[in-house]
Amino acid sequence: MPRMNILNAVEREAFESPPVFNSVQRKQYFDFPTELRRLAGELRAPTHQLGFLLSAGYLKAAKRFFPPSAFHRRDLEYVARQLELEDLSFDFSDYNPRTRQLHEITIRTFYGFRVFDPEARRLLLKEIAGMVHSQLKPKLMLWLCVDALVREKIEVPSYTRLTKLILGAINRRKQELATIIEHALDQDARGLLDGLLTQEPIEGGTAPGKTSAYKLTSIKKLSESTRPSRIKERVADLDLVGGLYHQLSPALRTLALNAEGIVYYAHSVIKSEIFEVTRRNDPDRYLHVIAFIAHQYFRLQDNLVDVLLTSLQSFQNGALREHKEQCYARREQRNESLKALVGYLDQGLLGTLVTIGAITEDGALSDAEKIASIRTLLATRETQRLLQKNQVAMLKEALVSELSEDDYYRILESKSVWIQNRVGPILKALTFQGDPGTRRLLDAIEHFKEKQGAIDKTAPVTFLDPTEMAAVNQDSKFRVSLYKALLFLHVQSAIKSGGLNLEHSYKYRPPDDYLIDRARWQRDKEQLIERAGLEAFVDPHMVLDELDEALHRQYLISNGNIIEGKNPFIKFGKNGGFTLATPQTGGERRGAFTALLPRTELCASLGDTLYREPIHPLCGRIAALAATLSPPAALRIHDLCWGDRDRLHDRAPQDDAHLPSHQRSGIGAYGELAFLRGRPPGGQRSRLATH
Repeated sequence: MPRMNILNAVEREAFESPPVFNSVQRKQYFDFPTELRRLAGELRAPTHQLGFLLSAGYLKAAKRFFPPSAFHRRDLEYVARQLELEDLSFDFSDYNPRTRQLHEITIRTFYGFRVFDPEARRLLLKEIAGMVHSQLKPKLMLWLCVDALVREKIEVPSYTRLTKLILGAINRRKQELATIIEHALDQDARGLLDGLLTQEPIEGGTAPGKTSAYKLTSIKKLSESTRPSRIKERVADLDLVGGLYHQLSPALRTLALNAEGIVYYAHSVIKSEIFEVTRRNDPDRYLHVIAFIAHQYFRLQDNLVDVLLTSLQSFQNGALREHKEQCYARREQRNESLKALVGYLDQGLLGTLVTIGAITEDGALSDAEKIASIRTLLATRETQRLLQKNQVAMLKEALVSELSEDDYYRILESKSVWIQNRVGPILKALTFQGDPGTRRLLDAIEHFKEKQGAIDKTAPVTFLDPTEMAAVNQDSKFRVSLYKALLFLHVQSAIKSGGLNLEHSYKYRPPDDYLIDRARWQRDKEQLIERAGLEAFVDPHMVLDELDEALHRQYLISNGNIIEGKNPFIKFGKNGGFTLATPQTGGERRGAFTALLPRTELCASLGDTLYREPIHPLCGRIAALAATLSPPAALRIHDLCWGDRDRLHDRAPQDDAHLPSHQRSGIGAYGELAFLRGRPPGGQRSRLATH
C-alpha cells in the first residue's frame, strides 16, 4: 500500500526550502544583534561567516536550518554586503557538515531554541495523539505540529520526520479502533450491521430485486420539507435509526469517538457507494457503519428540530399577520364606537354636569330651589335616556371587545390543526432535556407524549402565563386546540433560548457540552491558557488597570491635541457644541500590475485587492487562485508573487511584518512562516480555491 503524501510535490519543496523574503522581510530577518555579529566576526573564512549569519536569519524566520545549497541568491548578496565581502562566488565547498553543526548549536543556543530530541518527540507525539482523536486532516496536523514546535521553541525537523510521526499515530489509532471493534461487537451486532448492507426485498416478496435499494442507502438522505407526510417519514427514520443506535451504543461508548470522529467516518460512508463500503475489512467496515448510524441519529434530530422551529415561525407569522389584518378591517367599527362613547360623554354626562354646576352657582336661588331645579333636570326624559346604564354598558362592551387580545388567541386556535400536523409528530418523537427553569414545560411535553397528543383539561398549564391560562380556560371550557398551539410556541421559545436541548445532537446540545469540561479545565488549566496565548489575561484586575491607564493616556493625548489646535477634524460652535469630520482616505493606487492581468472581472478584482489589503495574508490566497485561472494568467500571477516580490511589496499600501504575530492581518502564530513558504496560513486552503 503506497504511503500517504501529506503535502504535494510543490508544497513539500516549499517546506524543505528556505523562506522567500521580500525586501522588508529581508531587512527584518537579517538584522542581527551585535553579539551575533561578533560571533560571526570571530570566524576566519568568509564563507563560514556568510553561512553562519544566513543560518541565523533562516532559523529566526523558519525555525529550522537549511543546507548551503538551498540558500537564495538574493539573501547571499544581501548578507555579503553587510559583511563587506568582495568575492561573491559563494563557494561553500569548505563549509563542511561538522562546522555547520557547531554553528547551528551556537545559533540555536543564542535564540533559546533546542534541537528536536527524544523529549521533543514525546511532546509532539502527545500533541499528535490529540489531533488524531479529533480526526483532523493530515495536512492541518502537519502545520499544527509546526505551530506547537515553534510555541515550545523547538527546531522544526524535516518533512519526512514529521510525516512519519503523523502517519504512525494515524495507523496506531486505526489499529486501536480495530481492536476495540473486534472485542466490543458480538455476533448479533455484527449481523445487524451486515444487514444494513443488504438490499430491501421486493414489496410482497422475500427476495430482493435487482434494482432494490440497500437498507443503508434508504437512510442516507434527509429532506428539509415541512409537509406532514415528509415529516412522518423522517420520524419513522428516526425511530429506525434510534433503535440501531441504542443497540450499538455500548460499542460506540467503548470507541469513545468525539463528534469530529463520528463525522469523519460517517462522511466516508455518505460519499461512498455501497460496494466501496463492503470492500473494507470487517473491523474498518463496522467502524464506519457504526459512526454513520450515530451521525444520522444526531442529524435526524437536528433536522426535525429545524423543521419544528421553521414551521412554528411560519405559524406565528401567519397568525400575527391575520390579526393585524383584522385590526385594520375593524378600525372603522372601532372609530364608530369611540365616537358614540365621546358623544355620550359630551351630551349626556358632561352636559348634565355643566347644567348642574350652573344651578349650584346661581346666587338668586335658595338651596331648596337649587335642589328642586336639579331634580327637575334629572327627571327629564332626555337626561334619563342619556344616563341609562344599559347604554353605557353597551358602548363599553363594544369598545372593549374591539381592543381585546382574545382575537389573537382565536386565530391561533383556528390555525392549530395546521401546526399540529407538523409539530405534533416531532414533539412525540424527540426526547428533550432542560435546565431547572423549564421543568414545568418539560412536564407538559411529557404529558403530551404520554397521551399521544389526545389531551384534555387535565393537561399541565403551569407553564402558561396568566393571560394565556385565562384564554385556555375561557368560560370554564378547556380549549384544547389553543392549548396545543401555545405549548408548541413555548417549546419554540425554550429551544431558541437554550432552555430545552437534546442529548444526541450536533446543534442543540446543552451549552456546557460545547465547552471544555470542568475536570479537564481544573486539571490542565495552565496548559490550556498557555496554548491559547492568554497568559497576560489571567489576572483580570491587572488587565483592566492596564487598559484604564492606556485609555487615560490616550484621552490626555487627544484632549491635548484639541486644546493645542493640532486636530483639524474637530470644530467648535458658538453654543459650545462641536462637530467631527471624517478624514478622507487616500485615493486608489493603480499601476502596471493591473495592466498585466487578463481583462476579466476576477483578475481586476484581484488587482484592486492587492492595493487595498496588506500583502502578507494575500499571498496564500493568490497561490490558490492561480490554480483556477488559465495557464497564461496563472503564470503571470506566479511570476509577480514569487519572482518579483520586492516590487510587489513596495506597491502595497502598508506592511505589518514588524508587528507581533497575533496582531498581523489574517495571520496566526505561524502565519508569517506560512506566507514565506507559499501556503495559506494555518495550512488550510483559501476559500477562493474551493470554487
